[in-house]
Amino acid sequence: MASTAGSPNAETLRDVQGGLIGFNKDFQRLVFVNFADKASGEYFVRLLRPFVVNGERVLEFNRLYKGITSDGLPGHDIQSIWINLWLSFPGLQMLDAPSLDAFPEDFKQGMAARASLIGDQGRSAPDRWQSPFENGALPHAIVVIAADTNAGIGQGYADVAGILSASGASELLPPQDGHTRPLGFRGREQFGFKDGISQPGIKGLTVSSKSKTDVVAAGEFLIGYPNEDGDVSGQPSPTPPPQPTPYNPTPPPPLQAQLPGWATNGTFVVYRRLQQDVGAFIKFKQERAGALNLTPDTLGAKLLGRWPSGAPMEHVPGEGKDIDPAQSDPSEHDQAVLNDDHINNFNYDEDHDGTNVPRAAHVRKSNPRSIQLPDGDRSNRHRILRRGIPYGDDFVEGEPPYGEQPQPAQDRGLLFVCFQASIARGFEFVQGRWANAPGFQEPGDGEDPIISQDNDPRVFRLPRAGATATELSIAQWVFTMGGGYFFAPSLTGLRVLSVAAAG
Repeated sequence: MASTAGSPNAETLRDVQGGLIGFNKDFQRLVFVNFADKASGEYFVRLLRPFVVNGERVLEFNRLYKGITSDGLPGHDIQSIWINLWLSFPGLQMLDAPSLDAFPEDFKQGMAARASLIGDQGRSAPDRWQSPFENGALPHAIVVIAADTNAGIGQGYADVAGILSASGASELLPPQDGHTRPLGFRGREQFGFKDGISQPGIKGLTVSSKSKTDVVAAGEFLIGYPNEDGDVSGQPSPTPPPQPTPYNPTPPPPLQAQLPGWATNGTFVVYRRLQQDVGAFIKFKQERAGALNLTPDTLGAKLLGRWPSGAPMEHVPGEGKDIDPAQSDPSEHDQAVLNDDHINNFNYDEDHDGTNVPRAAHVRKSNPRSIQLPDGDRSNRHRILRRGIPYGDDFVEGEPPYGEQPQPAQDRGLLFVCFQASIARGFEFVQGRWANAPGFQEPGDGEDPIISQDNDPRVFRLPRAGATATELSIAQWVFTMGGGYFFAPSLTGLRVLSVAAAG
């Protein structure tokens, strides 16, 4: 059904919180907050709101920074400190936010209650989560501080501390710090792969600089706009809800009522503290690659679906015919494949069997691109905007795998953050129906070797050109150590939530 809702515009960009656009800062700190009561929560939101950066300022800064650095000038000449605020369902209840009953069940129940749906079991189960998420506990709010320097983080943290003291709200210690990896590994996650390459653009707000990167309907990310089906996000769909199928056995219940007006231009946030066992990942590659006639780097690339540089394992336009990107990193022969015109300019239409990129590889599981999906589904109906950052010290060569009790110095991983207009349609579908499903995309493909959570040992089918596919048994390398579902209201929404404190 065609929507009558308007399209996002410049006013939208001034109203949304800037984290949706992407801070692109080297340092972040997450401050976990609980409100003493309704009054302290309202006063906290009222005092913090002037510090909350909107999407327009972030987009302008990012464009300015890119222009300066692309001209060869040092980016440290311009700096900023960004602050955003996410609220959990218990936090919104404490604020007595209007019309909370209209919010979707996934958000109201929370991540811990839906652990079996997304595979958080065993070492990833909520009863093993760390502070402040022990046993599924959920803070009322998270304040996000992002800056270009550690000093900037300290300045932003001091501002937040003053607001906490004045409002009577309390911080749940310790805060969680994240930072980009050192020079030479900047932009790479802890396993060593370039991250964040195929982020979608938001139709009407942002357009990716990378050729062939999808520009997705704003209603997949923001409340109050048409989504990829033409329905308005945050409103009951006129289309009958889907029936259970083998591909989607538990469709989420449809919204029964429209979300309140203050939710417009807001977005749902998934936060997960994902611990990465880098030692075990490296050990697996080194021990198994030889028998497969692969190098450890090639095996790692097959598991992820890209080379560590970010270069695709599928051919891109203009790539030399004598280069096989499935066998060696093409960027070692031609750096042009890493350019914006090439790095995302591919699909899997000519690689149905997964000879180049296995169908269970992480990037193919989490974004099947143009591949025809069951039930007439499309990849762009489940896109999320990932805005995470690594945490912890870098892996030290020779460091052993975690075992059951990793040492504090080994604690490293990803502060996973994603934005979407529906958690059930976005994160939960990607994690539960794609990454964790051994039969997606085809029976026997196996689980996503990077982020799947609920099977140990897991299976990964590795197709071989001219030979029978090899089934690899793989251990779990990524563990959920805490997290929750949050809502990032617009600047207008934050004003509504703090209005009582201004009276």
